[in-house]
Amino acid sequence: MKKIITSIACGALIAGSVLGMAACGGGGSKRADIVVWGPSAQQETLKEMLAKFKEENPDFKLSLDVGICGESDAYSNMSNDPQSGADVYAFANDQLVNLYSIGALSQVAPADVEALKQTDDNDAVEAGKLGDKYYGYPYSADNGFILFYDTSVVSAEQAKTVEGVLDACTAKNKDFIFEGSNSWYALSFAYGAGGRYDITYNGTQVNTLTCTLNEKPVDSNYSYGQLGGDELARVLQNEHTKDGDDTVIDNSLAAGTFGACIRGTWKSESIKKALGDNYGVARLPQWTSELDEHTYDWYSFAGYKLYAVNAFSKHEIEAHQVAKFLASEAMQDLRFDRNQIGPSNLTVSAKDKVKNNLAVATMIDQMKNASVIQTPMPSSYWDNAGSFGAWAKTYNYSGDPNGALKTQIEKLVAAFLAEPHTNAD
Repeated sequence: MKKIITSIACGALIAGSVLGMAACGGGGSKRADIVVWGPSAQQETLKEMLAKFKEENPDFKLSLDVGICGESDAYSNMSNDPQSGADVYAFANDQLVNLYSIGALSQVAPADVEALKQTDDNDAVEAGKLGDKYYGYPYSADNGFILFYDTSVVSAEQAKTVEGVLDACTAKNKDFIFEGSNSWYALSFAYGAGGRYDITYNGTQVNTLTCTLNEKPVDSNYSYGQLGGDELARVLQNEHTKDGDDTVIDNSLAAGTFGACIRGTWKSESIKKALGDNYGVARLPQWTSELDEHTYDWYSFAGYKLYAVNAFSKHEIEAHQVAKFLASEAMQDLRFDRNQIGPSNLTVSAKDKVKNNLAVATMIDQMKNASVIQTPMPSSYWDNAGSFGAWAKTYNYSGDPNGALKTQIEKLVAAFLAEPHTNAD
């Protein structure tokens, strides 16, 4: 999930529904037999889904209810008291190790895993894997970032390159909004050049860890990290670039100074509403390095969302039945209709209505062809990546790239490899 997110104060702020009433970690109301946590924007959809579940399973006698907890807040809320947490909850895959560490994950049956491998995107299924076991039912494959732009400012041809986007914004004195100092975006150019940070876990312990940011691509005299870091610095220091978040995008749209931005599909509807007929979306543009004059793709992280069953649930078997239903093809289809959530189910993602949704279709394309999977990362990864992004805003990229930049990349790699990787964040 995007990394700078305000946590919800309580993991089970009860939405209330015809299905029953649940309590937030206790209280006066009687808790439903099975409580499902999901994002605030999907509360009505979840109620509709659970009503359909009861309709299709008339012999299911347990009571159901929904509570508010965003996917990015699953660990922070569940860790307060996993034994009192939701029975079924949505989570972003980068929280998998942390959720496992507090015992809040119940294993998905091997037969169900094999079925998921036939129906859903393989990376989405694998996003729920630790060791040789699986702990989640995928339902979304759209957590990355792409280019949104005003077609009256940036042409479709200009949107194909970073240089084109910046030139267009400069020519019309418009904003290009890219939160490059945020750790989620900071290494995206380096990954596009070919660098990688790969970590796998066996339970909460690191199984493998490699980082190639200080290695060089073929026919280049500079490392992946140098190439990406130099481009990051040039983009962030452009006079028309604003290093900002959703609020900065909203303000730019309201002021009429918006030219383009790099963001996820969660921002698509508000941008589309503001731009109207001038709404444009594209994969991340390519960039040509000023260091080696080679052209590279710009890579996004690829993250996934899944439903988990809490191992502390008093109705664990029935909770799996509910979670599997919520992640099913029919419910992914309904979720797309109601909330425009990019599906992980292959049949749903192939439908015309998904292909015709510009933001979702573009994100699916980006994640399949120019992305690195966002596995559970230790908190120090985000700390160091964010510090590098902040440093890039001050780096004199006209200077010697084999001086300060090379040294900074070497320090970054050393910090990644030296971390006591015992848990993810």
